[in-house]
Amino acid sequence: MLQRRPLFAGLVLALATLVSVLWIDRPLALFFAQFHLGHAVFTNPSLTLPVMIVIAWAGVLTGAEFLVARRPMPRWIEAGMLAGIALLASLWLTHEVLKPIFGRSVPSLLIQRGQYGFHWFHHGHPFGSFPSGHTDQAAAILTVAWLYFPRWRWVYLGLLGLLALALMLGQWHFLGDILAGAMVGAGAGALAVRLWRVARGGAGRWRASAWGRAGSLAKDVRLQPSQQEE
Repeated sequence: MLQRRPLFAGLVLALATLVSVLWIDRPLALFFAQFHLGHAVFTNPSLTLPVMIVIAWAGVLTGAEFLVARRPMPRWIEAGMLAGIALLASLWLTHEVLKPIFGRSVPSLLIQRGQYGFHWFHHGHPFGSFPSGHTDQAAAILTVAWLYFPRWRWVYLGLLGLLALALMLGQWHFLGDILAGAMVGAGAGALAVRLWRVARGGAGRWRASAWGRAGSLAKDVRLQPSQQEE
């Protein structure tokens, strides 16, 4: 049952993205345009993207240090490492694969020129709206936090909601872009945690098996002299 939940959540997000693209994005963008907060600096990718990449690499390298030293990794370090991995993976998928494929024009083109839609295989501004890179980074981090520290789940949802509002007010993204970005980031975060737990479980079983074999071998060695005396 637990394994079906991520799949169900992904399907719900995919359906919500489709509905938003078809019927919600255009009127909602025109509504937020009334507030005249286009491209507000607090969501500017030239400022936020380098910071997020540095934070992600810091988490990954800190976790790697514990792994190389074979020291027990605190839970928060483990979560930070996996969040960094998920962020970097989702960032690459969004910016290097999905945005160039979909080529969706940004909301400012709709507001200023009435241009709206997908321009397939167009790369770069102003055709990099779908999916939202801001949201996929946030969703990747918050999904790992959701799984490791579930006590604060309402806080994570609130932060993601505030980010979505800022992106729409700033005319950076449509709602459909944000939903798609959340799907990519959440998928990356959930997959990173899942693969880590599988790998850690496999390593634990291997160590237990190795210690078991070593113990059996030592027992046989101890028994050999007594058998020879008989």
